[in-house]
Amino acid sequence: MNKILLTIFTLSFFILFTACASSGASGNETIKIGVTGGPPEEITNIVQEEAKKEGIDLEVIKFNDYITPNRALNSEELDLNMFQTKQFLGQYVDDRNAPLVAIGSTYNSTIGIYSEKYNRVDEIPDGATLGILNDPVNTGRSLLLYEEAGLITVKPKDGLLTLNDIDENPRNFKFTEIEGPLMLRTLGSIDAGIVASTHAFDQGLRPVEEAIYLETGTEFPMVVAAKEADKDNADYKRITELYHSDAVREFIEDRYKDVIIVTDDPFQLD
Repeated sequence: MNKILLTIFTLSFFILFTACASSGASGNETIKIGVTGGPPEEITNIVQEEAKKEGIDLEVIKFNDYITPNRALNSEELDLNMFQTKQFLGQYVDDRNAPLVAIGSTYNSTIGIYSEKYNRVDEIPDGATLGILNDPVNTGRSLLLYEEAGLITVKPKDGLLTLNDIDENPRNFKFTEIEGPLMLRTLGSIDAGIVASTHAFDQGLRPVEEAIYLETGTEFPMVVAAKEADKDNADYKRITELYHSDAVREFIEDRYKDVIIVTDDPFQLD
């Protein structure tokens, strides 16, 4: 009888140990997070290393566009993603009534004006064709940057800006809407265009050196997104906090100085 009990106890312990070992110290299975190339991927790789030290198994999955990571999160192929601004996620949720939510912020990054023809903004001629990012959030952000650079003015507006909200365009610039990942490849056929610093880094460019005008400040924080039902998951919140760890800050300071800044509070989204 004692041998039977011992055998049962041994098997039970083995099953329990195996389950714990496969789940990590946090008791959860591998957490899958979707990112795009450049800073989101590189910074998340540092977070992955820091999470591993705490027993959290984080798998980083790279995507090449701005739509698929949200679709994959919504269909539960991912647990989290980190590739978009708070405003971009909000627009996606509104357009598709998707049950996704930002559980925290990570960093602020800039956008810039780039050109293959001109070295300074004041060299851009009257009637030039300027590229703007074609998704609703970044269309408005592109217009605000051209205004900041002194090329146009836009009307005050609470919602998202569109081309119809250009107030003054005295130099008769023409505007063409282009997908973010394609902008750099399109610069040869336009006079200047808006490029996200994340894309610039992904293509081996240094925005501080090669943008002819760089955004001076931003209110478009990058966020960690999850399914709404998972917004209070402790491991997911901890991963968000790790984007603010010393290791991440040191990496950003070394590689992305003056272009990417870690947000002050990971859970302050207002």
